[in-house]
Amino acid sequence: MNAKPSSRNQHETNDPVDLYARDAHTFREPPQGVWMTLRYLGPGLILVGSIVGSGELIMTTKLGAQGGFALLWFVLLSCVIKTVVQAELGRHVISSGETILVMFNKLPGPRGRRPDWLCLEWLLIVVVSTYLGLGLWSWNLAAGVGAGGLAVSVLSIWIAAALFLAMRSRQREMVQTSDAQSRPMLGWFLWLYLACQLVMFINVGAVMGGAGQALALGFGNVLGTTDARLWTAGIAVVCGALLLVGRYKMLERVSLVMVLVFTLITILCTALLYWTDNAITFEQIRHGFQFSFPEFLGMDVTLTMIVLTALGMYAGTGIGTWEMMHYTYWCVEKGYARHTGANHPGDQWTRRARGWIRVMYTDVLLTMAVFTISTVCFYLLGAAILYPERDPAGKETLGVLQNIFTESLGPWAATLFVVGGFVVLFSTTYSGTAGSSRLVADALCVMGVIDARDYGARLRFTRFYIVFGLTMGTVTYCLLQNPPLMLIISGFVAVVLYPVFGLGTVYLRHRGVDKRIRPGPFTTSWLWICGLALAIISPAAGLLVLALSQGWIEF
Repeated sequence: MNAKPSSRNQHETNDPVDLYARDAHTFREPPQGVWMTLRYLGPGLILVGSIVGSGELIMTTKLGAQGGFALLWFVLLSCVIKTVVQAELGRHVISSGETILVMFNKLPGPRGRRPDWLCLEWLLIVVVSTYLGLGLWSWNLAAGVGAGGLAVSVLSIWIAAALFLAMRSRQREMVQTSDAQSRPMLGWFLWLYLACQLVMFINVGAVMGGAGQALALGFGNVLGTTDARLWTAGIAVVCGALLLVGRYKMLERVSLVMVLVFTLITILCTALLYWTDNAITFEQIRHGFQFSFPEFLGMDVTLTMIVLTALGMYAGTGIGTWEMMHYTYWCVEKGYARHTGANHPGDQWTRRARGWIRVMYTDVLLTMAVFTISTVCFYLLGAAILYPERDPAGKETLGVLQNIFTESLGPWAATLFVVGGFVVLFSTTYSGTAGSSRLVADALCVMGVIDARDYGARLRFTRFYIVFGLTMGTVTYCLLQNPPLMLIISGFVAVVLYPVFGLGTVYLRHRGVDKRIRPGPFTTSWLWICGLALAIISPAAGLLVLALSQGWIEF
């Protein structure tokens, strides 16, 4: 049976192509050969742009600056351990055509119908009241109330808004019954996701603020302002405009080229250290694989700070929690699931599914190679040049990080770092915003706030969230102005989500993926190892931070 993709017919109309829909008669044969396969790569490479900025450039270099070479083993572990989980989530997408929120909403556990107060209005009230409280705390305007009292006040606003919206809904008695019956069932994961999404505005603000600091560092004296907050706001405007005009593919390719060029420059800087006073020795590399903590800490650095930075690095390097979720949407929009066609009996579907899984795994492994190399280089530069006296933090984060280029290439490389640093951080902002807008829109579809069959409504909300998300990221940076600290705070999301992703993916491998395309014994064993590791490492790191800060244990 030779069926042409229905997208060709849809392109002939004025209606947008629903990239999230597929049927049994809409498929495309998987590519054969290396060169044809390379033409269909892309979802993982998009993530490179969103990974290098926050995790590699800021947190990995900071970890090297604080602890030296001792944690090189942990940096490599952070890059490698998540890849198979990412790939197996992609396998489930190809098998079912579902995004991560749809598939994880089916995980076993508590569930119930969406409450009548859970709507866009309540979510907006939650965000606005939370950031109002953060602003009062940041500007020291709530000294008499205290942080605890401020948190209680914000929570009271959430509850009051929920009660008001629920009462308003119940006043419409004729609509209430039908509304209650039509509201979808929500599992515990959706509630967990909504809570974590609120924290991730801090992550967006950290990356945007870092890009703003890069521009202020390089062009502040030229244009008359070194206030990174103004540059950050400008970045938000430019990024939003580019996303809204729909030039994603063009900018994706340009950003990808820039990120790869900057990565190659970073590799060059690492190699050139050999001819400087900061040359890396074999003994230092060997020490990095002894699976130990740093024996000597950097200036004014405590072991608690090291663990916090390591946790932030672990959350931000490789495929992080949000990149894992975003990847399922890129797999859908790239066409891996749609080209496979809806699941139906027979060998033809199995053959196509295995073919597109092969393409997806190629995409994942190539991505892992790129970000692992860049991550290790950033860590080595931080350990060799910044350790133990210079710790990137606060408003001077990019100014300190600039030394990893100037001390290996010379003073002229300061401009090169400013341009390259801005490129990777802007690319992270761009790719992350694009992914988050799809993730939040899909959450509203799962919740029944948006009709999942109305692709136009999904696109409209995606555009709205682009503006909203960039605005909140700008506000967050203006309030805190400390990218490393902000990344550490948002890194605690990993403590909650990594165990869910690790164990949830193992569950889906055995219960969710079609038996005909399940992975073999080697991949399954590696998935179990990595899934259990994800379930243990981040909670253990969080407990270690608590124990060290409270003095329960000492090293």
